[in-house]
Amino acid sequence: MLNIIKEVLSWRNLISELVIKDLKVRYSRPMLGFIWFFLSPFLTVLIFYIVFSLILKVKTEEAPFLLYIMSAIFPWRFFQESIITSATSLMDNKNLIKESNFPHFLIPISINLANAIIFLPALIILIIISSFILKGIPILIVFLPIVLIIHLIMTMGLSIISSIFYVRWRDIKYILEILLLLFLYLTPAFYSINLVKASFTPLLFKFYIYNPLVCILNLYRIMFFKGFHQFIGKDISLLALILIPAVFAFVVLLLSLYIYTKKRKSLNDYLSY
Repeated sequence: MLNIIKEVLSWRNLISELVIKDLKVRYSRPMLGFIWFFLSPFLTVLIFYIVFSLILKVKTEEAPFLLYIMSAIFPWRFFQESIITSATSLMDNKNLIKESNFPHFLIPISINLANAIIFLPALIILIIISSFILKGIPILIVFLPIVLIIHLIMTMGLSIISSIFYVRWRDIKYILEILLLLFLYLTPAFYSINLVKASFTPLLFKFYIYNPLVCILNLYRIMFFKGFHQFIGKDISLLALILIPAVFAFVVLLLSLYIYTKKRKSLNDYLSY
């Protein structure tokens, strides 16, 4: 693990260049350019708001529905796009990898960091809108950097794993797209936690509420919504909400680096196809 950290630090300039390159390639050609930083996630929220609130009449008691789905869509887009884009990243950059002798995992890491840069402005806007509608923000928002770090580490680990497996099995991308869509609807993104609680047995609900993805989503909402801590605190403590995704994130990251060290020598062979 220490050797991996040293490798990342020694290649930090390359990571910065890859992040800048990713952002430029992604937004230099569209006519609206970097405006898509803000426009894309809000258009997604608008679509879900129309479908679930205006058409299906879904209500949430924890917070106004618009804020409720914003707090889910923004983190989920970062999570989903990082993993999906990272899955094909080694194949997409195989010529660069062949020409330069740098660790393969730096490419998915740079993609995650680029997506994090895109993610942050949306969060800032969400905080502003939430403080205006709810007339203030919780004091627990001071822990938001910790939540962001946990979320980033979790996403990086899964991104590295998906990129390694895609090199060998090209069906991984399509499997991931289906699984991520499934997980989105299995998390309380568009419906209240109380709805799940009323539908599940107490034991099944415990498994649900202790899911790392459900925990990280609820952590974001605790950071943004006044009173949400008291609401969710009936079912799970703040300490558990932090520890479960934190442990999961570090286990996934360690697993991804272990898989990388085992597959490192064979990756270039598959990248040559």
